[in-house]
Amino acid sequence: MSINFRKTALILFLFFLVGIPGSMWSQQDPMFSQYMHNGSAINPAYAGSRDALSLSLLYRQQWAGFTGAPTTQTFAAHLPAFQRRHGFGISLVNDQISYLNQSWLSLDYAFRIPVGNGHLALGLRATANQYRIGWGKSEFKDQTDQVITNYGQSFLLPNAGFGIYYHAPRAYFGIAIPRLLVNSFSTSSPTITLDESLPGSLRRHYFATAGFVIKASESVQIKPSTLLKYVYAAPVQLDLNLNVYFNNRFGVGASYRTKDAIIGLLDYFITPQLRVGYAYGYPITAINGYTSGSHELMLSYDFRFGKDGIASPRLF
Repeated sequence: MSINFRKTALILFLFFLVGIPGSMWSQQDPMFSQYMHNGSAINPAYAGSRDALSLSLLYRQQWAGFTGAPTTQTFAAHLPAFQRRHGFGISLVNDQISYLNQSWLSLDYAFRIPVGNGHLALGLRATANQYRIGWGKSEFKDQTDQVITNYGQSFLLPNAGFGIYYHAPRAYFGIAIPRLLVNSFSTSSPTITLDESLPGSLRRHYFATAGFVIKASESVQIKPSTLLKYVYAAPVQLDLNLNVYFNNRFGVGASYRTKDAIIGLLDYFITPQLRVGYAYGYPITAINGYTSGSHELMLSYDFRFGKDGIASPRLF
């Protein structure tokens, strides 16, 4: 087997389990660049907030050109129900980092309370995660190496999440903990605990989001937004985003992720319901010498807006 490849795989695996300071604050949960367009990736209370049956697909290639770098595919759907006082959602995620694969199914529920001209939602998430450590796969030349073949393990672990989300026609904010329980791999059998200090643990991720839309003219809208992220034993990370939309059709934007990346964003409404997005992330850390950057593609479709049909595209 290739020594260099083994070293790369082991390094990436350790990043996943313990996280490291700075740019790669944690890879335990997939990183997304276009979360400001679809909050269900982070917050279960987002379910039903678009007043439509909303479907989305996303593909992300992180650190392109780096052997064993993370790739992620997601599908999500959510809708309001029962006079829009409730929201329901489902998401499927597949995330691969080197020879560690995690796939999960999440079910979201949001209780929506009318507040002023918006809604305040309280959300719950139930998740089944499958983790697979597939060290015996194709790229290892020596398939008889016991260090590799002994690690073909798979674990199915439950979890739960919570979120709060408020949105009005031109503003939103939310807080969420998608993973409330801590899954520990510090022993031969995974355990569920509340102790985030255990080594080899899949820790809680804390998120806070906010954004608003400014109507600069009849044809131009500006959307600043932000995301604050925290994981135990890692620095707080802040995303600062700015998107500009022209004629309710085309959007361009940029994000700065502290100690990590600068991100360019493109967004196009083929129709008021059908949206396609692209994000390119350029790392501002030492890893930029080994990768051409990160790429992310998004496709979403909203079947209906409001009782009177589609008035204009929704920007969050």
